[in-house]
Amino acid sequence: LLMVNYRPEYTHGWGGKSYYTQFRMDPLQPESAEELLQALLGTDAALPPLKQLLVRQTEGNPFFLEECVQSLVETKALLGERGQYKMAKSIGTLQMPPTVQAVLAARIDRLQPEDKRLLQAASVIGKDVSFALLEAIAELTDETLRGGLMRLQAAEFIYETSLFPTLEYTFKHALTHDVAYASLLQGRRRTLHARVVDALERVQAERLGEHVDRLAHHAVRGEVWEKAVAYLRQAAAKAASRAGNEEAVALLDQALQILVHLPDGRSKLELAIDIRLELRPPLLQLGRLPEVLQLSKEAEELGTELGDESRLARVYSYLVNYHYLKGEPDLAIDYGERCLRIADATQDLGLQSLARGYLGYSCHAQGQYRRAEFILRENVDALERTRATDTGTQTAISYVTSSGWLAFTLAELGDFHAADACADQAMRAADAAGHVYGQTIARTLAGLVWLRRGHLDRARELLQPSLDACREKHLDVWRPIPSSLLGLTLALRGHVDSALPLLEDGVHLSEVLGINAYLALWTLHKAEGLLAAGEPARAGEAARHALDLAIAHKERGHQAWAWRLLGEVASHEGGASLAQAEEHYRQALGIAEELKMQPLVAHVHMGWGRVCRLLGDRLRAEEHLVAAFTLFREMDVPFWVKKCGEEMMQVGEIFIVARYNPQLYEYLQREFSGQDRVRIIMDRRVSERRQSRDAAAEERRQSDRRQHADVDTNLRERGFVILPSESASGGAAAS
Repeated sequence: LLMVNYRPEYTHGWGGKSYYTQFRMDPLQPESAEELLQALLGTDAALPPLKQLLVRQTEGNPFFLEECVQSLVETKALLGERGQYKMAKSIGTLQMPPTVQAVLAARIDRLQPEDKRLLQAASVIGKDVSFALLEAIAELTDETLRGGLMRLQAAEFIYETSLFPTLEYTFKHALTHDVAYASLLQGRRRTLHARVVDALERVQAERLGEHVDRLAHHAVRGEVWEKAVAYLRQAAAKAASRAGNEEAVALLDQALQILVHLPDGRSKLELAIDIRLELRPPLLQLGRLPEVLQLSKEAEELGTELGDESRLARVYSYLVNYHYLKGEPDLAIDYGERCLRIADATQDLGLQSLARGYLGYSCHAQGQYRRAEFILRENVDALERTRATDTGTQTAISYVTSSGWLAFTLAELGDFHAADACADQAMRAADAAGHVYGQTIARTLAGLVWLRRGHLDRARELLQPSLDACREKHLDVWRPIPSSLLGLTLALRGHVDSALPLLEDGVHLSEVLGINAYLALWTLHKAEGLLAAGEPARAGEAARHALDLAIAHKERGHQAWAWRLLGEVASHEGGASLAQAEEHYRQALGIAEELKMQPLVAHVHMGWGRVCRLLGDRLRAEEHLVAAFTLFREMDVPFWVKKCGEEMMQVGEIFIVARYNPQLYEYLQREFSGQDRVRIIMDRRVSERRQSRDAAAEERRQSDRRQHADVDTNLRERGFVILPSESASGGAAAS
């Protein structure tokens, strides 16, 4: 249960939420106001006219009522004590301020000068006031300070909230604090804020990191500009670490504006570059790409003006990521290589990891999976060594993202066991760093690996919290990924109604943000969902659009996936479209084999085998399905092995397993046990006949070789082969 309160002028968006219930806290009704005033004033016979005046003046606001009574006591209009007051002045002579703020201001003005100054000093610290800080800035003796605090408590301006471990006070009401603060002259206010900075640095010297937000606030108000910039940057980093990206952007924007107060020179220009670079990650996560580009270009100009190669390289690293996200791979790789050259020349390990990481992601997007694997593995290995001595956030997140993207790369290549290991190490590192964005990235990419393997329940367990985190923390730039992957997971599970909105969201948000990288893949996932929903026409339209996107942004791997899905759509349409499906599969297979995309090669063979079966070409169906089955089994993906097995059962054949692969024979025996349409036979012909060396045996062997040449070739290449059953071929192959 979470309870919040807000004033009427505040606007919120909770009204449509099923879990939101509103309770209005209206001003007191006359009867309730009378009860409160009776408790405050008492029941003296002369009080009713005053009570009526107070109710009219305050409109039943209980805080206003209390402050008016307190003001009347302080001006001697009421004498006595709480609950037993008597009128000391005629009601016609009373002057009632029109607002509660005016009442408070008048009460503060009536304080003794030293008490007023003490209350004002406390207001600079905040609504909650540490005695240690107040003592440091008030410039009063201990006796005078404690006496003043006792009088302010008695007057109900403040009250004590804590004695241990430190003495703390708080203002009775936020309005009390605001009015006291507003009563300060600007010069004194600035001086007191500056004193708070010095006092906090002394009092909290061992724990400054916990107080950077307060230090930044007071440094800005105290116009201690250099410290203000430093603490604003630290507070922004703290906010970003918990995915408070909007807060981080606001703090860094403030730091950038404050730079005008610093003296001109090289250090000011360096700060101008650094703050712009620090703004980039939170802006990126919020999906504000135009601002990312603008700040990067400004930083590039400043870096060129300074001739600062190191900072220029950092700018280039961010431009790599920008152009990668925009689907401009040539520019991305150009900037990446420039950045890496500078980083290598300066032996800047942090910069090297950034450059290699972004370069690896760009290669992955282009379908250069082997190059991406090499770059990312090199980066992970280097970061593994660096992490032993560098425990900073940037190193941790670079390690997480590189490990996660390496897992994605290995999954495209079919090395799922290595992909699992990389995904696991990414999640462990993200959890150890406690970085929300890093955890979201790691879990999303681990979910992708499990999805590609067909472990749908495990994929969902990882992807759902990743999507929730994106929504909760406004990680808009990442949200399309878990949204699309979770949608595809649900579609494969048969939950199409739940899947389609997620698949649509993945595409739509990418388009809104202008993120073109992987948009082709998310569009393909949407097409798969539409196909699962029984809408092949819309699925084909989406798949063709995905192909156009992949070609436009030079994403060759996604081109291959698009051709494969176009083949799936055509095979579902059947009839004359089957020939077109074969051509689509041929296009997909050519690219997939070139890029070493073993999972896609297997999927293409499985789909192509289905088309050949529908065309009545049993021998070619056998070749494709055997190739798919073998690849799926080698990659250890039982979900897809089973799917391929179901296709093989549709062919209804005898499976002959080569003699040198008894493990496969046993596996198939178990897999197809009880299936009438499928028989599994171990080929023992050659091994049995080699025992005989006479001329007749040799002649029989030569005859077998001529009769079964194609069969033996397939046995050697794939480990097993499918031949027509007795019913289909007159028994020729069953001998």
